[in-house]
Amino acid sequence: MVVLAASICTRGGKALLSRQFKDLSKDRITALLANFPSLINDSSSQHTTIEDEHVRYVYQPLEEFYIVLITNRTSNILQDIDTLHLFASTISNLLRNVDEGEIFDNAFEIISAFDEIITLGYKENVTMSQVQTFLKMDSHEEKIQEIIERNKELEANEERKRRAKEIQRKELARRNMEQFPSGGAGGYDSYQTSQTTQSYQPTYQPTPVIETNTPSPGLGGKPIHGRGGLQLGKKPTKITQEAHQPLLAQSQPVFQHASTPVQQKAPEKTASPAPSVPKVQNNGILITINEKVTAELTREGSIVQSEVKGDLQLRINNAELANSKLLLKTAKSGGIQYKPHPNVDRNLFTSRGIIGLKDKSKSFPANDQAIGVLRWRATGKNDDSSLIPLVITAWVNINDQGIAEVTLEYELTSDYIEAHSGTNHASIENVKLLVPIVSSEVNLNNESNQNISYEVSDFGVIFDIGSISLEDSQGSFEFTIPANDEDSLFPIELQFEINNTEVTESDVSLGKVQVIDVVSNNEDEASLPFDLHSSVTSESFQVN
Repeated sequence: MVVLAASICTRGGKALLSRQFKDLSKDRITALLANFPSLINDSSSQHTTIEDEHVRYVYQPLEEFYIVLITNRTSNILQDIDTLHLFASTISNLLRNVDEGEIFDNAFEIISAFDEIITLGYKENVTMSQVQTFLKMDSHEEKIQEIIERNKELEANEERKRRAKEIQRKELARRNMEQFPSGGAGGYDSYQTSQTTQSYQPTYQPTPVIETNTPSPGLGGKPIHGRGGLQLGKKPTKITQEAHQPLLAQSQPVFQHASTPVQQKAPEKTASPAPSVPKVQNNGILITINEKVTAELTREGSIVQSEVKGDLQLRINNAELANSKLLLKTAKSGGIQYKPHPNVDRNLFTSRGIIGLKDKSKSFPANDQAIGVLRWRATGKNDDSSLIPLVITAWVNINDQGIAEVTLEYELTSDYIEAHSGTNHASIENVKLLVPIVSSEVNLNNESNQNISYEVSDFGVIFDIGSISLEDSQGSFEFTIPANDEDSLFPIELQFEINNTEVTESDVSLGKVQVIDVVSNNEDEASLPFDLHSSVTSESFQVN
């Protein structure tokens, strides 16, 4: 047998779908199907086959349509009828409702089934279940290719985000250089440079450093790395009900809608006398622990990465107390890297946690200048909250008018609460959030917390939360602001500080450094009086 074409047509002979297995033109098939109804009407036969002078039609009604096989006149009629039944069963399984729209929606599946049944005009030895299996078969190579393409897209997106952040960092560095040409930014990096160039001398000379637990311009000595850069120093105009310590500097607030780009050159810095930074009173031996926290959080409150850099500074103003050593307790595991000063006995520190000089005949300087004797660096894994004191969760809903309804929830981490339970000096102070949209159309819901205020700066809206204590370890506030989409509200920058002037020997820093005692370097190892202060500030704390 030779099947020339398989078609689905209406009662009037209009072709809805046709698959040719031989070299027949569209016009020829259309003419044969148009002639098909007239042949049925002229015939008095009860069979489902009919012939004209050229071809034979083998057909079967399918509700309001016909399934028609067009074959040559010498074809085996029994095989043609068997093939027609297989066609009808396949079409019935593919269609939920036999109508014209359903046929058009599944046209490609029906044609694929026709090709599985007929090849070059001859029927394949297949059953109904085999046809269904062939139609459902997946291509392993196609799946692999789809996975490769999807991975390429993800890698391209990550590369785009990385380059955008790199450009943002370079622009921020350029602006900082313009505003601090003489290097007045301070911070941990400048401290490291000072220690490297001055402290690491053949003889153990003191390196003067600024006390980090005394008032300083801004919270961390560095601007928050927001969109376009965040600058500290000059007091901006505020939209608030009560006066708060300013966060931003160097520019006046710009009240502008979020959709309007803010392109403004930072005003020139006017000459002013440098403020005097008072030293913390030293009663003999003063130990100061300074730590800076860097973290990246998701808007759902998960921790992507976290890092703590810290140092321990020693200040002595009494020569009788200079011949001493510090007894410390540090973490033996957890991925924290400790690095003592080169003039400190490294073996003694590694084995027993003692900070003492290599040269036993020398003493620490007693000129009341702070010197760094130990540094550490700790990196946290995903969802590791041991290195950060609090997390932020953002809930955003943008209505049809382009107004974002935002709820920001803040909460102290369980690790921080557990480490400072029972103390009265673990409050987080000067907590501020920067939302990078410059707009005066901010509506703050102050019903739940009257202490929260906000101000509009060149870089966005700054919300001042104030302090967060262990007793009131969580809270939230709501506000509305114009926003094109949710991503325009991020990254949100967080800034805070923890200054403890009443630290006891039982307190443990984020870097797991605990000062046990200060003893004489003589054989009696008598305990010496000392004061212990600690300071924790945020360096780069983002919610993306």
